[in-house]
Amino acid sequence: MALTNIFFEGGARDGTTVTWNVEPGADIYDDNIFQPPELYRRTARTKVIGRTEFTVFRYDPSATRPR
Repeated sequence: MALTNIFFEGGARDGTTVTWNVEPGADIYDDNIFQPPELYRRTARTKVIGRTEFTVFRYDPSATRPR
């Protein structure tokens, strides 16, 4: 796992940021910090806020969760 700075687009967390251990290439599924449970997909985009680079995760309500 790698410590990742995340910027959320869409959903209940739109515009918020968090730092979290995320497996490389993984998407975010409902987890303890991601409440209410929503599905976010990693994008290829980044966003710089101040001197910190954030990986953009976009809310995707139509995607299916892994089993």
